[in-house]
Amino acid sequence: MAFNLQNPFIIFLYVCSIASLVASHQLFVNGDGYSPALGTWYGDPRGAGSGGACGWANDVQSPPFSAMIAAGNARIFLQGKGCGDCYQIKCNREPYCSKNPIRVTITDECPGACNNVPFHFDLSGTAFGAMANPGQADNLRNLGQVDIQYRRVQCYYGRTKIAFKIDAKTNPYWFATAIEFEDKDGGLRSVEIASANTRRFVPMKNIWGAVWQVDVNPSLHAPFSFRLASPSGSVVVATNVVPMGFVPGKTYFSHVNF
Repeated sequence: MAFNLQNPFIIFLYVCSIASLVASHQLFVNGDGYSPALGTWYGDPRGAGSGGACGWANDVQSPPFSAMIAAGNARIFLQGKGCGDCYQIKCNREPYCSKNPIRVTITDECPGACNNVPFHFDLSGTAFGAMANPGQADNLRNLGQVDIQYRRVQCYYGRTKIAFKIDAKTNPYWFATAIEFEDKDGGLRSVEIASANTRRFVPMKNIWGAVWQVDVNPSLHAPFSFRLASPSGSVVVATNVVPMGFVPGKTYFSHVNF
């Protein structure tokens, strides 16, 4: 039976602490760039993960997240920080593990149990099984947990462009959106919003996970454009991506990515 931290599919990554992960990474790196961690899985053996702590909700059950065959989504500890970060993970235990890396994206937050070891990736059943040799996925899952190796990698979502999932509580006075599918760095350093027919961008605030918000005044109205900056300093502008008459809860795709 799995180390069941309850939730669904894709790859859910549990890392005890992003801060310590970044600060201590070089102390644990192997010659091939991988570091040791514990891997577990949760939910249904072939289920789909959730995007709760990142604000992506059920979007993680659809492409491109669900189409990352050798991968999936991952949950991380620190209150959703690290949403969108991408990692390669693999296991070497014979005869179960293929030793081939799979790619995961952080999409949710791990409960406190992930704090029991320094670095902990809690994967969906599908993702955990993706590390296995052919015919060994169920046997690997039956172990419940396995020593793994991980390394940070750039994100790549193929032809999928950056998307904006409008918060269900958005109203005429408050606008919020969860931002998805950023290539390369995987996250965002800053987000600005501009209303229709203007290039005057207003800073947004990251309130939790991948959700950014701004208080709305009469001068700010859809369609909305966004200027996004990655942690490494790359900048893209998604023009008129959220249309007039947008629907809270719906996801709108842009035509840009990093």
